[in-house]
Amino acid sequence: MRYLNKIIFINSASVKYSEISLDGNVHFIGTQGVGKSTLLRAILFFYNADKLKLGISCEKKNFDEYYFPYINSYIIYEVEKETEAYCVLAYKQQGRVCFRFFDTVYDKKHFIDSSGQVFGSWDYIRESLGKNIRSTRKIDRYEEYKDILYGNNAGLRSEFKKYALLESKNYQNVPRTIQNVFLNSKLDAEFIKQTIIKSLNEEDVEVDLTNYANHLKDFEAKLNDIGKWSDKNAKGEIIIRKQAERITNALSSIRFLEHEMTELTAEFNFAWEGAVIMLPKEMKKQESEIERKQTVEKKESVVDARFQSKKDKLNGEISVLANKLEDIKEKEKYYKGLNITEILRRVSQKGTQEKNKQNLEEEQRLLTSKFEEVNQKYEAIFKQFENQKNDFNNIRT
Repeated sequence: MRYLNKIIFINSASVKYSEISLDGNVHFIGTQGVGKSTLLRAILFFYNADKLKLGISCEKKNFDEYYFPYINSYIIYEVEKETEAYCVLAYKQQGRVCFRFFDTVYDKKHFIDSSGQVFGSWDYIRESLGKNIRSTRKIDRYEEYKDILYGNNAGLRSEFKKYALLESKNYQNVPRTIQNVFLNSKLDAEFIKQTIIKSLNEEDVEVDLTNYANHLKDFEAKLNDIGKWSDKNAKGEIIIRKQAERITNALSSIRFLEHEMTELTAEFNFAWEGAVIMLPKEMKKQESEIERKQTVEKKESVVDARFQSKKDKLNGEISVLANKLEDIKEKEKYYKGLNITEILRRVSQKGTQEKNKQNLEEEQRLLTSKFEEVNQKYEAIFKQFENQKNDFNNIRT
């Protein structure tokens, strides 16, 4: 049995990250605004790939804006099969939602790195998947996506067959019926029955025999061409097959290069459009940076002028101080010649010497006061002798 097993939202529908299992009968319940309709529309998009028939009212954001607002917005659908599982990645590239199938169950590490950052492009996701996990090319046509999902293998490469939920060329009513169920449209049991029957029955291939003669036209030439496919040369080699193989390989290489060129051209156009949008912003930013640079340069000029003025002032002060230092050196030399150290020592002892002088003078005063009467007597005697001497000299004369 094949069924949608899980849906994962990454940076989608206002949800940073969410995993929801759908492996059985699931009942959604909750108040208005919790995301029931958001989830149902994402599931419906997996089955019908029709953004205009998801029940989104015109006054709300469209499907792309709501579910894929960022370059790293993803919806991953995990599909369970009888023996294995695979995933369908829905993401937006070049302004359009597209799909890729890859052969593994969902693993968070393939989309989010160890630091919690979501990979910004398919290239990083492809690198994370590794060489052992196969993935398909980008599917950007919704009809091709539905052909793969519902098993309309006409015109599809064999690598897509394993991703079919069923196998039918007339599957168109199946997604329409699922759409009506999800959107609560009126359905009759007979309509559902006829839808299933018509989806499972293949149309009979009819051959128009009225143009039978046209089938034999150029029959001989075509038969000869078929014979050449088996003709061998002398060495037993079938040259035509080798030539066909080379042509086939060359054609495959050309188609691959054309595909790569188409993708690279689209990526270049996307990058060019982004650059055109960003150019005015970058130019405005550049002008702002130029104005900011000019303002900084003006401030730097003012600061330089102030610095130069202060530098000149300090140089003048340094010159004055240098002259003073020279005078100090000369005076130091002069005072050394005067033995200034000894003079300073003696001057420093001036207070002590004056104190000693005062003490000695006080001592002298005390000693003198004790012998003052004796001095007076001797002075009187000396004066009397002097008078007698003068009287004697006068008598003699």
